[in-house]
Amino acid sequence: MELKDWVRAARKHKGWTLEQLGDAMGRSKATAGFWENGKTAPSFVQIQKIAEVTGYPHPFGRESAGTPPPPNELAPQMPDGAIPVDPTKPQRIWVVGKGAGGLSERIWSDGDHPVGATDQYGLVASTDPHAFLVEVSEESMVPKYTPGDFALVEPGTAPELEDDVLVRLTSGVTMIKRLLSQRGAYRFGSYNTSVVLHYRFEDVDWVYYIAHPVPRRKITSLW
Repeated sequence: MELKDWVRAARKHKGWTLEQLGDAMGRSKATAGFWENGKTAPSFVQIQKIAEVTGYPHPFGRESAGTPPPPNELAPQMPDGAIPVDPTKPQRIWVVGKGAGGLSERIWSDGDHPVGATDQYGLVASTDPHAFLVEVSEESMVPKYTPGDFALVEPGTAPELEDDVLVRLTSGVTMIKRLLSQRGAYRFGSYNTSVVLHYRFEDVDWVYYIAHPVPRRKITSLW
């Protein structure tokens, strides 16, 4: 069952309208509708709350916010109509812009472009159909990730300790870090500073694996 179908099933299980679901979640009727039609997706914390207020079984079989789902478990399904590609050959992978509010809670929508895709792309080899590129804007990961270059993000790969990751907080902040620990909470580090960042699981929307940096010279504009 796709996440959007689970949201609809949870609402109907409670006998609620979209407006009632939105009210229970502290969101608008439109937001609840977006969750059901797949235009956006609720965060892990919001999924927890939907399961709680509707009494419908949790989609990931977890009832405690203290246990995050594996990152690839939340990766969206391949968009309808997407054309399979040979992962061993370079393919067009879109650059996703961070915008004023950071990256979206959900990168892939129902179309064949990721949410927030710009007119830029890179010809990069990847086995992940949901791979995307993001520009490096901070200096904490120098020398491996230089501001102005890009990082290849593969949401379908579960990151391991010491892997580079792209992190999105529920506040909207997105950053590239090293995954140091996920025991009881997330701990992230950098390459050129000893500062360690600590975040509760419920304060993080997602943590996606970064395969490697991509030089700016490999980025092409569509226009």
